[in-house]
Amino acid sequence: MNAPTPIGPPEVLAALGVPFRLREHPDVVSPVEVCTALGVPLERTVKTLAFVTSEDRLLLAALPGHARLRYSALARAAGIRRGDLSPADAGRLARAGMQPGGVCPVSADRAVVVVFDESVGSLGRVHCGSGRPDSSIEIEAAKLMAAVPAAMTASIADLPADEPA
Repeated sequence: MNAPTPIGPPEVLAALGVPFRLREHPDVVSPVEVCTALGVPLERTVKTLAFVTSEDRLLLAALPGHARLRYSALARAAGIRRGDLSPADAGRLARAGMQPGGVCPVSADRAVVVVFDESVGSLGRVHCGSGRPDSSIEIEAAKLMAAVPAAMTASIADLPADEPA
């Protein structure tokens, strides 16, 4: 007998009563492809990178789409060693109701550790993963962050030099 499929980010947001819009697009994985499909600039996206800790906990890092992750800062914020971070594979993502190319900071898995970059809350209306590579969630960044009450906020991103901090 198969285990039930975990619920995905859109269902979690809907259950919480958070307003969002699901935007369908071709099955794409890279942030640039998503932006092209949706007609939005990379600066209006939140990318979520998924890692697994040595205890098999999922660690999600949410940062502006055009920023680079500071791995050491993420590990510090999560209270683990940098060497204990490994990229999450498709099987680990599936247990949290997500697929590669659709990672979202919102999950029904209460054991997931989520760290938002401190700049995300001021981004306004953004697009982020929906749990699937063929759609994205359009949502106010502050509402996205509020939908993950146990999330931490830290300076984990390096923004391009021409961006205000």
